[in-house]
Amino acid sequence: MNSYKTVLTKKELILMNLIYISEVQTGLVLVRKRADAKDKDTHKYRMLTLKSFEPQGFLNERELDVFFSKENLEKKYLTNKGDIIVRLTTPYTAICINEKQEGLVIPSNFAIIRLKEQTYIPEFVALFLNSEIIEKKFFKSSISTTIPLIKTKHLREIDISDIPLAMQKKIVELNQLQMKEKMLLSCLMEEKEKLAKASINKIIMEK
Repeated sequence: MNSYKTVLTKKELILMNLIYISEVQTGLVLVRKRADAKDKDTHKYRMLTLKSFEPQGFLNERELDVFFSKENLEKKYLTNKGDIIVRLTTPYTAICINEKQEGLVIPSNFAIIRLKEQTYIPEFVALFLNSEIIEKKFFKSSISTTIPLIKTKHLREIDISDIPLAMQKKIVELNQLQMKEKMLLSCLMEEKEKLAKASINKIIMEK
């Protein structure tokens, strides 16, 4: 179990079914639109990949791929601000798209959740889907294959906590602060490791 996952207890779950507050669909089947990079009149896009989804719940843009399409893609297959994108394979990470991440191709190994109710903020929904309780439900629902897979119907059937907007925002802010702290600590540890290695190498070279 990932230590970064948010823990929500059963006592917090006053439930609202996801199907009533959002539209859920899968991404683009790439083979239908793929073109060769050398072809004329191709359309170049940046594309989400499984590696670009960090377990902590954010998008690593360095791991995005390039996709060449035969034609302009429908907007429903491109990321928009506020979209919640979910990996359909383990670890089923959900991320929320911001304004700087719009226009990315969403392949069919991801699900797209677009809220149609203003009673929820997308950052909270993504955080909720990354909770340990929901992760366990996904594992139970997953199709028994070499790579456990969930379907969009499993997402539509998820019951989400009916929490006031002010509380949702507070939870999101607290999580963002925690994430920043963890990332800073991680960077600090990396710098300390580099310094230690440099010191050891210097001692070895001097001898």
